Amino acid sequence: MSDRVKVISLEIENVKRVQAVQIVPSANGLTVIGGNNRQGKSSCLDAICAALGGEKFSPSMPIREGEKKGVVTVELSNGITAKRIYTPGGSRLEIIGGEGKSGQNLLNEFISAFALDLSSFLQASDKQKATVLLDVIGVDLQPFEEKEKKLYAERENVGRLEKKVKGHAESLPYNEDAGTEIATADSLMKQLKDVVSFNAKNRKTRQEMEDSKRRLEQLRKKGLEQQERVEELREKLAEAEKTAQTTLGMGTSLEQDIKLAQAKVGELVDQDESDIKVKLDEIDNINIKVRQNLDRERAFSEAEGYHKEYNALTAQIEEIRRERIALLEGANMPLSGLSVEDGKLTYRGKPWDCMSHAEQLIASTAICQQTNKNMGFVLVDKLEAMDLGTMAEYQAWLESENLQAITTRVSTGDECSLIIEDGQVVSSKKPDLNNPQF
Repeated sequence: MSDRVKVISLEIENVKRVQAVQIVPSANGLTVIGGNNRQGKSSCLDAICAALGGEKFSPSMPIREGEKKGVVTVELSNGITAKRIYTPGGSRLEIIGGEGKSGQNLLNEFISAFALDLSSFLQASDKQKATVLLDVIGVDLQPFEEKEKKLYAERENVGRLEKKVKGHAESLPYNEDAGTEIATADSLMKQLKDVVSFNAKNRKTRQEMEDSKRRLEQLRKKGLEQQERVEELREKLAEAEKTAQTTLGMGTSLEQDIKLAQAKVGELVDQDESDIKVKLDEIDNINIKVRQNLDRERAFSEAEGYHKEYNALTAQIEEIRRERIALLEGANMPLSGLSVEDGKLTYRGKPWDCMSHAEQLIASTAICQQTNKNMGFVLVDKLEAMDLGTMAEYQAWLESENLQAITTRVSTGDECSLIIEDGQVVSSKKPDLNNPQF
């Protein structure tokens, strides 16, 4: 944008470490204020911030030690000149040019507080940088983050359950010979029932034989008693003899029955129940193993269920990520390649700590410009950590974007636009960032 507001010139007198400094920055690219430590370089940037940014940027002790007044005058490309005057009683802002408008509100229309202190963005945390970018482009990722966080927690819990259940399944014994079919004892129980019934009949026959023996003994005893009474009961002899003969006849018949029963009992052989009982015990043992196998299969099936649930949650998380990426890709990014991934600012797919210094400066400046597109310059303190190659790359990008950067650097080399000693400009020249000797 050709109508972006830039700094045409600035004059600083008796502010912080500065005695008297006049600077005419390059219209595009870098203006590097060089010098050794504690000579007034950063004081120049602080003075510009205070003049344009308002009271919140004013130093706590703005007037140079030993002086009674400090003045900062900044001439801007839109025809406005801002003059900040410091006295022991406070400070005041004078606006020249403004077409009827005046005061800090006029400056706020084209001045970005962010651009006045780009170094604070460079030093911010990864999360803070991402938050600034999202605020600038007007995108709220919090609903996505909350939903993703919830799904992550659910998936983590499901993963723990799957691991636990699978571990339990693997700890259970498995018997290859048993299989997973529960054995039944119906046929064996029928056989056992038939054998028990058969053996019960044998027991009944034996019992009947024993009963017959007891009855025989009783009859014999009774017959003898009756014979003893014959002499005493001659008058009843005929009847007694008849009764005795009948009784003895019954005994003879019963004796024959006993003999037949004894012959039959002698032929009886009980069937063996032990084999069937052993087989029943074997069925119980087999079924114990089968139930163990079934428990193991159920545990693995439960683990598989958790695994499917885990995969489903993963798919939901990936869908949220795709929606978030689509939202960011559709946003009006201040610089192509900027994005937010996992709550962190990225540029060309790289997180902040993997960017070059030049990329960090370019990304920061682009985001800064988005906060107020009317402002065409930024202030960056302490570039001494950057090599000349990085500065040259940043310079080229600034020129391509028609932007201006006023910076400081602990150096007195040819890359500096001017050198300050003890609060005064001792030399100024066109900087040379591409000279091979540097």
